[in-house]
Amino acid sequence: MIGFWVRLAILWMALGLVLRLTMAWLTPAGSFVDPSVGAWLQSFIFGAVSDAQALALICGWLSLGFALSHRFAGWWIGLTTAIVALIFIVEIFHWTVFFARFGITVVRYGRYPLEVVTFLQEQVGFAFYLIPLVAVGWAGARWIGGWLPDAFGRRERYGFLAWLALTILLVASGGGYRVPVGPERSLNHLASNGWLDVLHAVRVDQGEWESAYWQPAQSEPPPIATMADAAPPAGFKHLLLVIEESFSGEAWWDLEQRRKYAPQLAAIAKQGIYFDRVYATGTHTVRGMEAILHGYPPLPGLAMPQRDGVERLPSLPRVLAGAGFHTVFVYGGWPNFTNFFDYWRGIGFDAMLSRYDFPDRWFETSWGVADEILFDRVLIEMDRRTATHDRVMLSTLTVTNHHPFDFPAGRVPFPNDQRRQDYAVAYADWALGEFVRKAQSRPWFEDTLLVIVADHGPLRPGPTLVPANHFRAPLVLYNPAGLAPQTIEFMGSTMSLPVTLLSLLDVPATESFYGRSLLSGEDQLAPAEEDYHIGVLGRRHLTVLARGGGLHGWRYDGQTLTLDQPDMAQARFAAALFGDAHRRFYGGQPAEKGP
Repeated sequence: MIGFWVRLAILWMALGLVLRLTMAWLTPAGSFVDPSVGAWLQSFIFGAVSDAQALALICGWLSLGFALSHRFAGWWIGLTTAIVALIFIVEIFHWTVFFARFGITVVRYGRYPLEVVTFLQEQVGFAFYLIPLVAVGWAGARWIGGWLPDAFGRRERYGFLAWLALTILLVASGGGYRVPVGPERSLNHLASNGWLDVLHAVRVDQGEWESAYWQPAQSEPPPIATMADAAPPAGFKHLLLVIEESFSGEAWWDLEQRRKYAPQLAAIAKQGIYFDRVYATGTHTVRGMEAILHGYPPLPGLAMPQRDGVERLPSLPRVLAGAGFHTVFVYGGWPNFTNFFDYWRGIGFDAMLSRYDFPDRWFETSWGVADEILFDRVLIEMDRRTATHDRVMLSTLTVTNHHPFDFPAGRVPFPNDQRRQDYAVAYADWALGEFVRKAQSRPWFEDTLLVIVADHGPLRPGPTLVPANHFRAPLVLYNPAGLAPQTIEFMGSTMSLPVTLLSLLDVPATESFYGRSLLSGEDQLAPAEEDYHIGVLGRRHLTVLARGGGLHGWRYDGQTLTLDQPDMAQARFAAALFGDAHRRFYGGQPAEKGP
């Protein structure tokens, strides 16, 4: 039996090495601060330690099946081989999208299996892999099963119990030893292991703060929002908030690609107030909601809309509802994915629409209806609701610019069957331009503040723990009759959007939003989060508070980040901002107006 475990260990460690080499090969050049042989060797040594711990989990799992019956052992090995092969494929696919292990993704979306399977089927043809996985399981049962002895004696059974005990200990401890966290995200994930990453993510206590992050010797006052520096009200009756899915990638920030793929938004930006240096707080739509609808910094881990107690957050729709606005959210996707409907209802929206409220869904993907269908319904809802309500806040979220990047044919001069993101951006841009053109002919438009903002930035590999330089997001305030065109170069965050909008709508901020008005005429620090690490990005520096107490810094030249010493003023600000937000949420304090 010892020979079986030795052979299995050699196979497992070789598989882990192949996976890690594949991930390194798939990572774009220039993603590492220190590409030296020493840095790579350290990552692979720690990776071998992670793989060895995961091997103990696999051995314990196999021992569970072996303990049942020797005749059952071959089938158990086949099932295990198929699962390992599936996880191997998932790890590679996840790396190509996020350049990270998939632990936090399992925690984030594990509660929505139907939607996840639907997405995987449409985007990667999940069912196609089932037959090969069955074949791999059969081959594993025949090959690896041949290493087993003809029968299990008392000695083998005691060994099974030992493996089970070690597995239980590893699971209870959250995966055992955790590799050290360095200043480089890509190398940290290379040194990790998908199996352990899931255990670590499940075990993270999101309610922990003081013992998990760097703390200054003396605390600073929390940076609660103030409207003293806000712009004078513009007299708008209605607010139309368009949240554009992922509209903050290279197709927008590369000026040549902008002219090619996003001419409509570029034209709209020239006619409105365009913010050129605003940054999102993370890389997921729920992070965008957290900032745009709540003016709240991104606490590490799950975004606030995915946690219990979201009603304790300050809420833009709730404040506007208290000021007499009728609030509605029009969404073309799944109503229960990421708990959207319960979340929107809990923060003050009076009405909500999902994909099931679109009678003619003539084009849709697993994420929802095409943008043009969504926008046509937004126009109908604005017509209806402004006819019966004096003031209306309507929010909507597009989904076209998302995997699998499908869109209707014949709308833009690019083929729709290649599933390219830049082509999906072109379609999303076209749909937005058509929507604005139609909206301008409506009687309610002259009294409406139209806001167009990207929900989050793209996740790109890079030499940082939090790649906040990629979180730059376009933001436009648009109403040609009420707002003079201008481009604002001051730095800010989407977290500051609520207090900015309330000032323009002349509505008191009766709840405590973070940030300052983006029209204040000065730079602001932009908070960001990734992989349980948090930080703030300034005009020339990024400072990150790593989970575990580390403090790291990078110089910022407006495009790229270079490893540097932490900026201690930024570090103290980050500790005060995130610490206060953490205490407010977990302390159960109501979202009442701050000082």
